[in-house]
Amino acid sequence: MPRNLLYSHLSTSVTSAKVAMNGVQLHYQQTGEGGHAVLLLPGMLGSGETDFGPQLKNLNKKLFTVVAWDPRGYGHSRPPDRDFPADFFERDAKDAVDLMKALKFKKVSLLGWSDGGITALIAAAKYPSYIHKMVIWGANAYVTDEDSMIYEGIRDVSKWSERTRKPLEALYGCSLTVSPGWNAVA
Repeated sequence: MPRNLLYSHLSTSVTSAKVAMNGVQLHYQQTGEGGHAVLLLPGMLGSGETDFGPQLKNLNKKLFTVVAWDPRGYGHSRPPDRDFPADFFERDAKDAVDLMKALKFKKVSLLGWSDGGITALIAAAKYPSYIHKMVIWGANAYVTDEDSMIYEGIRDVSKWSERTRKPLEALYGCSLTVSPGWNAVA
């Protein structure tokens, strides 16, 4: 597809709302009027806004209806704070699919980054007839000892680059921390 079609705009308006879903209030942003529904799934600590701002702004509004969500406990889908039961990725996959069904989409494509990529993989495995296409990056299928060391190394948010840290501090406040529960899954 030519780049100018992919990034052509119908409107730049982005709506923001919450919907009651599976016992929590899930926040999402939506833009576009296209027939191809796309759900953007952010990574750890991320939100639709922080992880997918350029996509919300620039994807073709004539071809796509773009939804960027904040998984439960992240971004504007708080309270409650994020928790990490053994099945949290499966729970996120169910929340994501249920959200898109509540928004009346018959079939969706998924764009998942990091933990959002893992959620997308699980959603595609559990709901294959509902998922049209999928793009994932930065996701993993299992955690190695090396991954665990990396996760431990990123626990100290003060060592993150300003570019990465600042949008998350704006969203969560200056007391941004990586949850001990998140590291427990590693």
